[in-house]
Amino acid sequence: MSLVNLAHCCSHLQNASLARLGLTSVPSTNLHHNLMLQLQKSGYITSVTVGGPTPPPPSSLNPILDPAEPSSKPQTQNEPAITQANISSRRLWVGMKYWNNEPVLHKMGMVSKPTRRVWVGFRDLEALARGDRSGYVKGLRGIGESMYLSTDRGIMEVREAVERKTGGMLLCRVNGV
Repeated sequence: MSLVNLAHCCSHLQNASLARLGLTSVPSTNLHHNLMLQLQKSGYITSVTVGGPTPPPPSSLNPILDPAEPSSKPQTQNEPAITQANISSRRLWVGMKYWNNEPVLHKMGMVSKPTRRVWVGFRDLEALARGDRSGYVKGLRGIGESMYLSTDRGIMEVREAVERKTGGMLLCRVNGV
């Protein structure tokens, strides 16, 4: 898992939403794909589509994707199969979401850094979800604020991890409007 690439992805999404872009792309990795699906589930973005270097047609942008379904990685009809020759050119096309002409995803930043990874247990996650500080990580205080972590069960939001009583490595913090 490359946190450097995830940091680039977070800053790209923040810049794309503040620039009022309707559709943007990030490199296609399993980590990025799972995080984008969680952001879509939380309502920060509208669609996630796996594609090539050119944008997909608007008809192939699927607004609702379920990470549990095997068909959650849609392929357009004229896209070639993924091979070793073209895997580096694969992109995730992300539809940005706006409400009352304001971006829903307002601020997105990393919690864990490549030089300092933040691992938290179940008790620390409870404190973060309540809004209390845990170590040097500030708790969730604002309305529409979310924090995502990587666990052995995949990427999930902090409140979902508290319900499942699992810990993991904090990835990023997202602030809504």
